[in-house]
Amino acid sequence: MIAPILLPVLALLSAFNPSPSPVLEWALVEHDRHTCTIDVKLALTGDPDLSKLSLVPRQHDLELNVATTPLDCDDHWVRNNALSWMWNDAPSHIAFEVTMSWKSPNPDPSAPLLDVAWEQIADGNRQKWTLGTVSLPDNAPEPERRDPATWAKRIGERTTDTAADITVSIQDVKPQSFVKLTEYVPSHCTCEVLDAAGASLRRSENAQIFLWFQTNDAPQLLPRYRLTCAEPLREGAFDGELEVAFGTRTNTSHIAQVEWVGSTPTLNENMELNQSPDAQSVVSNAGTPHSSHTAAPASQAVTFAVQLLANHRDLAPGELAEAIGYEGSYSTTRHDGWHKHLTHEVATYADAHALRSMVWSTTAADDAFVTASLEGERITVQEGLLLLNQTWIP
Repeated sequence: MIAPILLPVLALLSAFNPSPSPVLEWALVEHDRHTCTIDVKLALTGDPDLSKLSLVPRQHDLELNVATTPLDCDDHWVRNNALSWMWNDAPSHIAFEVTMSWKSPNPDPSAPLLDVAWEQIADGNRQKWTLGTVSLPDNAPEPERRDPATWAKRIGERTTDTAADITVSIQDVKPQSFVKLTEYVPSHCTCEVLDAAGASLRRSENAQIFLWFQTNDAPQLLPRYRLTCAEPLREGAFDGELEVAFGTRTNTSHIAQVEWVGSTPTLNENMELNQSPDAQSVVSNAGTPHSSHTAAPASQAVTFAVQLLANHRDLAPGELAEAIGYEGSYSTTRHDGWHKHLTHEVATYADAHALRSMVWSTTAADDAFVTASLEGERITVQEGLLLLNQTWIP
């Protein structure tokens, strides 16, 4: 239900502007020296083709951790500590709670903590607004303090340059709560659970999941697992999510960092020298798969391509044609142990969609899909559509 105070404002805006910005309302729920929880409500009008909500921390010199209650959406990601949600069909209203926590120093009450931003594509036009900025009130009364929120950190100890034992330290666990820890396994690694810490285990293609349906009286959980990888581990390869439900409240937080302890094994010198300075390297086949591969420059804009095949090695001339029957030009992107073979780049999603349909109908790559890149770095297709003000095609 939309907050009553938002309804007259929304009606007035709609009368003068056929595509007004969403109306934002937020209220302080509680705060203390290290946490702040706010209630956020947005009311929306119109029927945009694509919508994106972002929470962008403003205090770059403050170790600010941002977590929210779950939101139903078509896509969700975290990048540079900013949280984003995307909808193909935007809801008429959005309501959720945001919890911000920090260690030290304490934030200046007058300094902004968080920007709430909205982007949408409607009738072929891209629009973007900063709906509001969250900051602590100067003289807010100290609310009654709740129990500390459950939080987690990842601790790693390298055993070799390609293997590490990982412990996830989950702290301030309330008895009888539901806890779900999802650790995303790097694509070039295998995962072996060393200590489940009483959890039930689930495994998907790219994740190891720990489930505690009713936690005991222990204030912390310490699950451990071992990663064994085909190439040296990098800190940026780690990603995870912690979901905690207690009573009627559910909080989800992102775990992206790893704190290394102990000594670090010396990397093999040849392996270190052969690593690309970029997060991924690209080789290109400008003609047919029978031509030799040469280095390709990174794109300077948003482009689309179709991923044909992914494996763990380069393909010899003719292997791609033999494997899936594709004989056009292609490039190979190496990232996290995977070798991803893509068609030539195109400038629009419509061209990529048509190229994918052609690949589906003329080759054995019936699982080929459209990808997007920004200046040579992979992004989601939805982000590419927003940046180029283009429309998704089913």
